[in-house]
Amino acid sequence: MVTFDEYNRLQNGMSYEEVSGIIGEPGQESSRVEVPGTPVTVMYSWQNADGSNMNAMFQDNKLVTKAQFGLK
Repeated sequence: MVTFDEYNRLQNGMSYEEVSGIIGEPGQESSRVEVPGTPVTVMYSWQNADGSNMNAMFQDNKLVTKAQFGLK
């Protein structure tokens, strides 16, 4: 389960390992883009039983953007 407090602790530049450590569980990889000569971009999502969720995008394993819906 991901909480709004955990979401607010996430900062750009954090690694996926740091982010999943704060949340306490791994995310579900929802997309991956690997183009030669550009950073690898991966989107992960975390979903709670009540439908609330968050998404996080990483480039070269660094958090670049995040979004949430309904976290408490």
